[in-house]
Amino acid sequence: MPHSIGLGMIGSSELSDRLLKGILRDHVVDGSRIYIAEQDERRRNYFVGLGVNCIPDVSASMLRSEIMILSGEKREFSTLLSSVCGTTRGRILVSTIPGRDCAYIQDRVAKATYVVTVESEDTEDGKHISHLTYSPRFPNHMKSAVEDMFRTIGEVETEQLT
Repeated sequence: MPHSIGLGMIGSSELSDRLLKGILRDHVVDGSRIYIAEQDERRRNYFVGLGVNCIPDVSASMLRSEIMILSGEKREFSTLLSSVCGTTRGRILVSTIPGRDCAYIQDRVAKATYVVTVESEDTEDGKHISHLTYSPRFPNHMKSAVEDMFRTIGEVETEQLT
């Protein structure tokens, strides 16, 4: 069942590319409700060809989205986070960047930002597992949307912090 939410994506990784393809393939979020922040014209054209909105401005992507997925390498984390930290209030920020926990991220974004951290692994038997950790007071009604997105690429395990 498709979720009628705005989904933003900033940063890039192999995981985020796989995730986007899975979300579109399984119709978890309609492409017209996906907003990707991308400055590279060639990649913007690629995303537009997939049927999603591609915006060169990170803030514009964030303002259209209830859920924002942040992807990249650990060394890029501070740069990516600084581009959205002032516009996250009341939104869900999903970080697929390894090595940063919910508390670390919440200390660096606006108050009342809900955070999900994702640690992913590929097992020896070829399965992909995403471990999702939800920040305290994460809204239960939004968990299904986040989990459905990650189920498009494999199994999902969850943890709720208190």
